[in-house]
Amino acid sequence: MTREPYNREKEHEIIGTYPPIKGMEIGMNPGSGIAYVPETPRFYRPIPRYQNFHMLFEGKTPYWIPNNGWMFCDINEFRPRQVPDCPAHHQCLDGGGVVDYEAQGKTAIGWFNIPLEWEPLSMGATTRPGHPALTDMSNWEDVISIPDLDEIDFVEMKAMNTNYLGTDKANQLGIQLGLWERMMQLMDVSNAAMALLDEDQEDGIHRFLDKLSDFYIDYIRRVSKIGRIDSVMLHEDWGTQKGPFFSLATCRQFFVPPMKKIVDACHELGIVFEHHCCGKAETLVPAMVECGTDFWFPQASINDVDKLIETYKDEHITFSVSSPLLPKGSSEAQIREMGREFVDKYKDKGILFCQDVSISDPNHDPSLYPIFEDAVYEYSRLAYQDADS
Repeated sequence: MTREPYNREKEHEIIGTYPPIKGMEIGMNPGSGIAYVPETPRFYRPIPRYQNFHMLFEGKTPYWIPNNGWMFCDINEFRPRQVPDCPAHHQCLDGGGVVDYEAQGKTAIGWFNIPLEWEPLSMGATTRPGHPALTDMSNWEDVISIPDLDEIDFVEMKAMNTNYLGTDKANQLGIQLGLWERMMQLMDVSNAAMALLDEDQEDGIHRFLDKLSDFYIDYIRRVSKIGRIDSVMLHEDWGTQKGPFFSLATCRQFFVPPMKKIVDACHELGIVFEHHCCGKAETLVPAMVECGTDFWFPQASINDVDKLIETYKDEHITFSVSSPLLPKGSSEAQIREMGREFVDKYKDKGILFCQDVSISDPNHDPSLYPIFEDAVYEYSRLAYQDADS
């Protein structure tokens, strides 16, 4: 089937809007107040964004380079408020109304009945160290219980999100704490790290991660029944700013089997799996490959993304590439030229791209990003329009 040729005027035509997101705080620095994601315009596209997203992972040439992220992109991030972790993290990305986080208080109870304390500067929630719910994995069954998913109102979740999940964007279910992150939450980081070295706790860790992975699979399957879910993003930090939390051998020993089980379940449902991993974790990519992970968005400031793309070009995994520094005072023509150069460099690499919000260079102007984003769309549409559909 011949692809519809790129038509710049037509593909800048607004044909509707995307729903606002009223349940996530995106501005909570002192004195700034609370900001929510507004209703945004929907532009004409030759195919739905979610179909273009799936094409990349089906080994096909997409119509354009998919643009991923949390908002203002091809992805519709979904974090339903019916799940305790979501309001605790101030991350209710769903079709519901405004969430009164001030009334909720600074600390809220997440999954596993763990108090999570909101930290505004990082816009996230964490446990306050020093009072771990669990100190020894060998007897975790006597101390904690896997949450009961029957306590979640999936009927309400479906009714609340029919419109939210009904757009042409790729719906991505986000899960805040994965396997290692959940261990750190329950045990504190030091206890969790020591557990990985303690032979007496080894069997307990395997039992816990096996049950936890089953829990996440059950959750993903249930959510997939309330609406179209195209992707799952599991937050699972394997690295710090300086290097990985553990060796590749340790990762393979403890985390690959349960993670692979989650990824396999996603693939059975036709769901793309994103491993959301902050930190410097290049040496653990072989483990991601073994899990069957579809893509990772590495922090460009501490990971050599171009090297990763080249090293793993023959593997299933792909990567999301950060947008470059956009110099202050640049003209629209200059930014569009940067977009053209970006496409020329990556058009044959099978990547996604995403706005780099971590650039702190004083010469960077993030307000220029929409121009760059539009240029990447235009030039990749032109580059791919003769590909087979």
